[in-house]
Amino acid sequence: MSEIHCLKCEQTAEPITDNLFMGKLEQELKANVCGNCWNEWARPGGVKTMVINEYQLNLGDENGRAALKKQMRSFFKLPDAETEFKDYRH
Repeated sequence: MSEIHCLKCEQTAEPITDNLFMGKLEQELKANVCGNCWNEWARPGGVKTMVINEYQLNLGDENGRAALKKQMRSFFKLPDAETEFKDYRH
């Protein structure tokens, strides 16, 4: 299996193997984020859950989904991230 250089952890590691169902964003994530960092975000009770709770996001609303995507881009340090990710876990 191939490896990628993860922008989040700055390590060379195994890529994401899950189907993310995110369209164009999925390709960008799979090219730039390792499986371990993805699991840190997506696992039950992970960072994604923390972001939804901290910002009280309603994912049934387009603005809530856009805010979550913005935070996800910042968390993974993707090239066009608009803000710095604030980690409330520490």
